[in-house]
Amino acid sequence: MDSYIIGSLSDEIKVNIDVIDGLLCQAPQVLSHGGAFTGKPDTQIYADETWVLKINSRRSFTSETVAERWCKLQIEREKEYQIYHPDRTWLMIHDENWLVANISPRLKPLHMFDFGTFSAEERVWAFSEIMRIYCEFTVRFDKRLDEGLSNFGCLQGKLWYLDDDIYAWDNFSSFSAMLANWLRKSDELGLDVQSWSLLGNSLWPRLRSYSSSADDVVHEALVDQFVGGDEALKQVFLAELRPSYRIEMAQAASGDFSPLEPIGLIADVHANLPAFEVVLAEFSRRGISQIMMLGDIVGYGPHPKACIALAKQHGVFCVRGNHDHYVAHNGDVRVASSSLAKWTLDWTLSQLDDMDKQWLGALPVRHRMPGWMAVHGSPIDKTFFNGYVYNMTAEKNLDHLRTIDIPICLHGHSHIQGVYAMKNRMVQPYICSERVNLSDFSASLVCPGSVGQPRMGVAQAEGAVFYPDSLDLELFSLPYDIEKVAADMESFDFPAKAIERLREGR
Repeated sequence: MDSYIIGSLSDEIKVNIDVIDGLLCQAPQVLSHGGAFTGKPDTQIYADETWVLKINSRRSFTSETVAERWCKLQIEREKEYQIYHPDRTWLMIHDENWLVANISPRLKPLHMFDFGTFSAEERVWAFSEIMRIYCEFTVRFDKRLDEGLSNFGCLQGKLWYLDDDIYAWDNFSSFSAMLANWLRKSDELGLDVQSWSLLGNSLWPRLRSYSSSADDVVHEALVDQFVGGDEALKQVFLAELRPSYRIEMAQAASGDFSPLEPIGLIADVHANLPAFEVVLAEFSRRGISQIMMLGDIVGYGPHPKACIALAKQHGVFCVRGNHDHYVAHNGDVRVASSSLAKWTLDWTLSQLDDMDKQWLGALPVRHRMPGWMAVHGSPIDKTFFNGYVYNMTAEKNLDHLRTIDIPICLHGHSHIQGVYAMKNRMVQPYICSERVNLSDFSASLVCPGSVGQPRMGVAQAEGAVFYPDSLDLELFSLPYDIEKVAADMESFDFPAKAIERLREGR
């Protein structure tokens, strides 16, 4: 076999053909889970004390020109990645075909270290570095690295990525599973309470550099992860992903709903004060003191500050919607809004002070109680406020509820009042009846409609009453002074289309 060096990431080639040929004369390393060398079945690794040569049989070309071009493109790509050791070098090996391979300085993979011999500072540094490399790569390329400790190696006090492969982005699912695995191995890895506090503190800004919702995504994913006897350490870590002001504000309205008392359900108030007042008056008339708002108290309407004040005054427990999130983070969001929604949201930003925005940002994205949960968007969406429940997504969401053994999810976002339900693994026709008993179903998705922006063609304020003990649900709609809202919108020069949609209930 003949070898040809193409280039290195640093442009300074530190290895020569004699070293490569010497490695190829050896037997390949034994690959094993937990061993010094790990890899896929189609990977061969040759190593000495200084260098590691990797050949992947899938990367085989019949053309020398194509193989050389592939190597050059890969070098340019990996230079941009900035995750590999700079002396990493790509080459071609000619046998029957042209194989491409890489050779790198030998780094000790992290899973081979005895972390018990590290100082506390060294341990925190190592795991913080993994998170830094991972998050910075994700921010720049919207892809992910393999999270295993065996895929990160250390040399001369620096950490580098070892795996040849880059993976499709999964919105922090694998990353959250990695954190849970570290938590379960806290004793083995030498990570104590102080370590997890420091790791959480260092991770929060890195997540925020990806998106304003990334910390919520990781927080909620970890809440769902089982970590055995290390639950207390998990709570320490999670607390660092929630700044103290968010925790205090989120707890201002109690989310400890009594199962023996009815719960007033509302969603998508959208800064419509007269509609909000009418629904709250209806709950008062019925003697209902437990009230849950399923997101989007702001946006579209002209009364954002007054609606926030009214929710606080009545002790309404709110979850965060996508419009709330947009305003809380001054428009720093990854999910685009329609031009109409964006106009009203940007106007809303000018109407609220920092305390209002902090309150919106403090609202939880999900709330769980025995037998049910509440979100703004959909239970399968990792942000919990961007995904929609509608006829094309209902079955997936219902299946998810069955999988996580939570039979009922209360949600907003769709502005369509009613229930998607599953019975005997069959999705039932959409239920719009005024009274429904949810105990008949194995899974239910309940939307109380929209208080301030209904979409069913009837311009009234919609709401619902949920009885947790009997699982009865009542849906209602009430007239309110739409023209008062329209006049206020006109006085603030709202787009005519926004006023028209309000009047039409669409």
